[in-house]
Formats: sequence, structure tokens, C-alpha cells
Amino acid sequence: MWTTPVAMGLQYVVLFAYVATAAAWPEIEDWTPGFHWTRKMTIKNPENNPTFNYAELGSLQDAWQVLEETSNDTYFLMFRTEAPIDGYRCVSMTLNLTSRTNKTANFTITFYDTEEKEYENVTIQVRALKQADYLLDNVVRANLKGTLPDATPVPPGSYTYAENDNSTCYSRSTPFLDGGNAAEGDGFLDDLFPVQESLLYVDMYVVYNQPECYILRSPATLGGCDLWLRKAELKKIVDDLGNQIVREEQTLKKESEQNNGVYENCTATEQQTEFVKSDVEDGIERWFQDIVWKRVSPDCILAFMLACEKPVFRVYNPITCNSSLTEQDVSFS
Repeated sequence: MWTTPVAMGLQYVVLFAYVATAAAWPEIEDWTPGFHWTRKMTIKNPENNPTFNYAELGSLQDAWQVLEETSNDTYFLMFRTEAPIDGYRCVSMTLNLTSRTNKTANFTITFYDTEEKEYENVTIQVRALKQADYLLDNVVRANLKGTLPDATPVPPGSYTYAENDNSTCYSRSTPFLDGGNAAEGDGFLDDLFPVQESLLYVDMYVVYNQPECYILRSPATLGGCDLWLRKAELKKIVDDLGNQIVREEQTLKKESEQNNGVYENCTATEQQTEFVKSDVEDGIERWFQDIVWKRVSPDCILAFMLACEKPVFRVYNPITCNSSLTEQDVSFS
């Protein structure tokens, strides 16, 4: 546990990072892609010496700590900035440590297939690694083919940018990713990691971690970030809401039926039924995401906003995923 001076130090670091980010935000926000930046180019990686990477302040980007925490608790994927996971919800992760010496483990990822309407799971092997010029292990490297990933090559960094004269161009991962090396995924893992940088591994960089949540960024998700929330915190949010979730669902259903011409004592067409279902699912997920965003630890949200900007894609539905939070057994295919 951090001491009071350390905690105060972290607050000053976060404040400094916030001010610096606010000053640079307009440039980042107005950026649009360009392809003329191959001449007079200097490759830089700001994450090789991040603001938070100071031993005296405690580790906020510790991959091994992420593995240890996930071995004790279940974490749910709540927010994602890139790469939508179409057809899947209720994505959670648990872990079994296999070697503390080699810092290896097995990740079991559970998810709900919305088309098959059933829970499934898949297990991948991972290890904690250190990226170039880093003080601690900050990378979780996964092999999606059922074997343990190699420790080489050394991870280069999760967010690289190039300076070309007076302009700055940002890449979502390492620059000039060789598309010919992209692995062909399969089903859920292909959607979870759509742009796998290698046939042999996927790297997930720890942007921020604490017991309540952790944030991972990966070139395999188009350089986007994922926020994973501990089950205990998620369950408390759901329990505190109580019947509000059901009432919101009923309100959304009534509004959608009116908008789609489904009137009382009338039988809806198949198309109308699908429209109403889609409206309710979209509405309840947006509503719940806003609530979770306000109730998660401010440290988690601030770190996510500073490093990743605002979340775009939703992965959790409070109606569909309820069984994964209760003591009920979740049936797998």
C-alpha cells in the first residue's frame, strides 16, 4: 500500500500530466491521417520514459502485478477505444499463474456469443515482459495458438509517433506494421485482436493498473485501449442500481415500440421486433456505460482519458450479462 507522501506524489504527477495533456489536446484532437511523412522522419516513443514510471512513486504500469491481481479476481472488459467486438458481450478474464520465476500464466477469457446465445471461453498463454528501455515489466505478451509466447523480440512500445519537419503524425502501433505478418485469427479472438502484429504473439501494454482496474493498449486492437474493471466493483454498481436497470429497459422498450409503430393490442412484425430489440440493447448499454463511467474510481477514468481519450465501443450489457455477476453457474458450450 502506498504511503501518504507517495500518494501525494502521485497526485502531483497526475496533475502535471493532466495540464500537459490539456495543452497538447487541440493538436491531437485535430489530427487527421496522412501518408507523406516518410521523408525527414524521426521515430520517437514517448512511453519508453513515461511520467508514471518512477520507482519511488510505486508502479502504475506493472504487467506482473496485473497477472497477479487477475489470478485472484475476475475482471470485465468495460470500455474500448478501437476495434469493435461485434457479436460478443460480457467479456471477462481470470488467470492461473503457471510460473512466478518465468512470469507466465494462462488467461481464461469468458464471453457471451449473442448469435448462439450462450457463454463460451478460451484459454491463452501469456507472459510478462519488459519493453525496450523500461524499468519494469509492462507488457503482457499472449500466444493465441495454445502455446507459450517467446520472450523475443523485445516489445518496442505501444504508441509510437513520427516527426516530419514541423508536423507530427501518430501511428496506432509501431510504424509501418508489416501487414504480411498479420496472423489470421479465429472467431472471438479474431474480433478481440483484429490486427495481430505477429503469427506468434500479441502484445498488450499496461498503461495503468491498480487493484480495481487496469488499462491495456495493444497494436492488435488498432492501438486502442481497453479498461478492465474488477468484478467486485462492477457488481456493486449493478446491485446499487437495483430495479433501475429493469425500469430503464421497460422505458426504452415502450419508447421504441411507439417510434416503430407497434401499438397496444397489435402484433409486431418480425422487422419491428428486431428494430425494438436493437433500440433497447443500444439504449441500455449507453445508459449503463454512462453510469459506470461516473462511478468507477476517478484515478482509472483520468488515466484512461489522458492516455486513450474517450471510450467508443461498448462490450457490456447489464441485462444480458447479469448471470455472469451472480452466484449462478454460467453454462458453457
